[in-house]
Amino acid sequence: MAHLLRYGDFLLEARWNMTRKSLLAAMVALTLGAGGCATTRPAADMPLPLSNAAPLDPAIEKRAELVYEVLAGEITGKLGNLEQATEHYLQAAKLSDDPQIAARTAKIALYAKNYDLAFEAVKRWVELEPDNPEALRMAGLLYVEKGQPQKAADYLAKVIDAAGKEAYESSFAHLNLLFGGEGITPAALETLDILRKRYPDVVHAQQTYAEIAYRAHEYEKALQGAEDALKIDPGFRKAQIVRYRSMLALGEVAPALLGMKQLVDADPNDIELRHNHARMLVQAGRFDEALAEYERMLQERPDDMDLVYSAALLEIEQGRKDKARKRLNRLTESASHREEAFYYLGVLAEEEGNVQEAVQWFSRIHSGEYYFQARSRIATLMAKNGQIEDARDYLESLRDKTDNESMKLQIGLLEGELIRDFEGPRQAYDFYTELLERYPGNSDVLYARAMVAENIDRIDWLERDLKTVLEKDPDNAMALNALGYTLADRTDRYDEAYRYIEKALKIRPDDPAIIDSMGWVEYRMGNLDAAAKYLEKAYSITPDAEIAAHLIEVYARLGKKDKARKLLEKALKADPDDKRLLKVKELLD
Repeated sequence: MAHLLRYGDFLLEARWNMTRKSLLAAMVALTLGAGGCATTRPAADMPLPLSNAAPLDPAIEKRAELVYEVLAGEITGKLGNLEQATEHYLQAAKLSDDPQIAARTAKIALYAKNYDLAFEAVKRWVELEPDNPEALRMAGLLYVEKGQPQKAADYLAKVIDAAGKEAYESSFAHLNLLFGGEGITPAALETLDILRKRYPDVVHAQQTYAEIAYRAHEYEKALQGAEDALKIDPGFRKAQIVRYRSMLALGEVAPALLGMKQLVDADPNDIELRHNHARMLVQAGRFDEALAEYERMLQERPDDMDLVYSAALLEIEQGRKDKARKRLNRLTESASHREEAFYYLGVLAEEEGNVQEAVQWFSRIHSGEYYFQARSRIATLMAKNGQIEDARDYLESLRDKTDNESMKLQIGLLEGELIRDFEGPRQAYDFYTELLERYPGNSDVLYARAMVAENIDRIDWLERDLKTVLEKDPDNAMALNALGYTLADRTDRYDEAYRYIEKALKIRPDDPAIIDSMGWVEYRMGNLDAAAKYLEKAYSITPDAEIAAHLIEVYARLGKKDKARKLLEKALKADPDDKRLLKVKELLD
């Protein structure tokens, strides 16, 4: 392939000045030369007479076409045009019997989130390698993406069956990893439900379904899956944990905590079990008991940095900042959770008004998950201190230091947020318009501009930008939700709003913001009981001030004034200055 790479470099330098026909003919010549065929070469200063070339052998022409598509895919990919690269590779996959080309096509398309092209590529891959487990898994995932759980389950079952009964545990553990991320869709959960029914006596099939259902906030389904696993193996520890965690989420606090405590008492040396018990105590709001559990674990395992980190976060939550700071300072000297410790030490300093110290802690983070958050906080601190121009210069310097286009975009979006918060939404709108010149049609920038359009009461501009996003990505749940919520909240186009939110909820059924939007549109349509149900679910996932304000208003309309006042009191303790809560307080008063 070395000659192909050299030829690719030539094409890149030429910046595609050759026509496709000329390029194809040149590749034919290259193919002939690579094959060792004797050819009469023209003089170095004479152009190749492409237009008068003799008819090509079909096999050679097909080979040349394949080489062209592979090279075009590589080069357009390097130039950053993944969509065009994927299309070239898909054509190559159709021309070639090499499964590696089909596999590469599918992976590039998935990376580019072009699921239609990925689906076409993976079908070709399975056609060429019908027993390849990676191809079958990818086909299963893409059928989930297309909302066809039965076909997805059929492909995934082939992988499970090929691995055999002795590999059931690892096969279903693999599915747990595949499906256990954020945004678990109903199709994904239904796929696992089909698989667990196909393997009714396999404890790992039931357990995987239970765990994924729990992460999707489908707690009744999670409880049922755990119970089914325990019918097969009553002592299966993972299923016992999911059962009690699901019970807790369903409001069965006392029996859930009692059952978990009994498990801990039966096996006090299982630190992971005790860690789960402590997390459940936190969920139940029993912070003192949770912290006491962490203290006991740390007495036995004082060098377990995971436990130190968990205890520090709980102490921050409890307002025990001095103790939290001691633990975090200890973590700065360890190999694990070091960056997290820098970040939270910066947060503590910021909360106490020690701006210089906060900046010093944030500046010590040079990579990892908290890097961007730390730099964002530094810029925000500058802006809060009245140094908005310095903050923007700081972000500009960060942008200049990175070659990562995604990071450059994120920095631009952050700058827009600072302009919105410290200069005004109109100025932010103009900034995002300029940013779109650098990133034309970018969904994130369009979404950000739409949000500030709402701040300046230009619902028509918001609608225009969000519909532009949806034209390109009809399943963009954020855009669907934002458009639906705004139409419900700021207009009387309730039926249209409902359709947008309903579609968003199907895509992300566990998203509390979307569940809140559905509750709000039901409220605006006069369906108070349905509204309360959705809002209660949203608030149970995320006790956010806006969700609380919506739910309080619904309770008041339902005549449940005592319930509304109790929730208001609770919400105001967490967010005493929130304008939405203060507004509903006036309504109640």
